[in-house]
Amino acid sequence: MKRLGFTYIHCNDLQKMKDFYSEVLGLDCIWEDDESLAYQIGDHQLSIRVHKDMPTPEKEFAIQEGWTGGTSFRPSWSIECDQDSFKSIARRANEKAVESYYPEHKWVGYWSLPLLDPMNNTIEITCPDSDLN
Repeated sequence: MKRLGFTYIHCNDLQKMKDFYSEVLGLDCIWEDDESLAYQIGDHQLSIRVHKDMPTPEKEFAIQEGWTGGTSFRPSWSIECDQDSFKSIARRANEKAVESYYPEHKWVGYWSLPLLDPMNNTIEITCPDSDLN
């Protein structure tokens, strides 16, 4: 058996990343110290480490399957949500003026809301329920 266990990303402002992943996405932080954060998403762990001298990448959306758009050849990922979580994330992203590829979520065979985190990583929030209300 194989499974994807950890994803490691890096940033230059740990507090901004915490605000995005905890407050906007509503993920539960399972680890925090002065240099890193970790979030458990299903059986996968996302770990974020700070490097204060790291430059912020350009504000570009990654190319992803499932929706037409994005221009950057860089890693990106999606988080599938139930209806309530999806609507809550969309509302919080709008309230906090998070950069989004679409002005509002869009049906592309599933509900899609591609967002940029503070380091301009593309995270697509998805919901498979066609009757999102």
